[in-house]
Amino acid sequence: MKKGHRLGGDDSRAFDPLAVENIGVILGIELVRQPLHQLPPEPFEGAGVYALYYGGPEVAYAGLQELDRAGWQYPVYIGKALRRNAKQGFNPKPTTEKAMHGRLSNHAASIRATHNLDIHDFRCRYLVLNDAYIGLAESVLITLFRPAWNGMGFGSKVVGKNRTAGTVSLWDSLHPGREGRPAGDGRQGEAVHRVSESVRQLGEEPADPRTRWMLERIRRFL
Repeated sequence: MKKGHRLGGDDSRAFDPLAVENIGVILGIELVRQPLHQLPPEPFEGAGVYALYYGGPEVAYAGLQELDRAGWQYPVYIGKALRRNAKQGFNPKPTTEKAMHGRLSNHAASIRATHNLDIHDFRCRYLVLNDAYIGLAESVLITLFRPAWNGMGFGSKVVGKNRTAGTVSLWDSLHPGREGRPAGDGRQGEAVHRVSESVRQLGEEPADPRTRWMLERIRRFL
């Protein structure tokens, strides 16, 4: 890709500010430019996307710490929070619900419940968005940053009280202690491999040229 390549396409074509990749870059840049907060942050209103960062000593994340030497650049989890009834139709007005703060508070409770994580080793960033952009922002950020905890069962909810039957999630196998989650660590090796694979992918350039182009631009703001 040529130096000075225009956003989102061929130099010979007109710039399209509404191209998906251009919107994705803007959303990614805006999130990584947000201030860092302790987890959970002070209460705030709004729905949107957020990133969790880990800077602690757990050996499973040694590769991430090596890659993230400047600190708090590469998230361990990307999440979203929608307003209530968001699927019932578009609403141009910003929500006064504390949707995203509620999700971040739940995540903080999950981390505090574990036997091997310290909440003080975590930070977060969040970006309040209109509903129309939340799904796109989450999808772009997960694709670009390959956060280790996405897909490991960290953000899933337990249905029912003290539901301990079933297969232990990768996250709970690596970080046991959450109430209502299956006990045991039979998948710990698989979970450690999942984290290592996430870090490996993050350290490599994406094979897809458009994804690589988007990541290059967002990295300038890390």
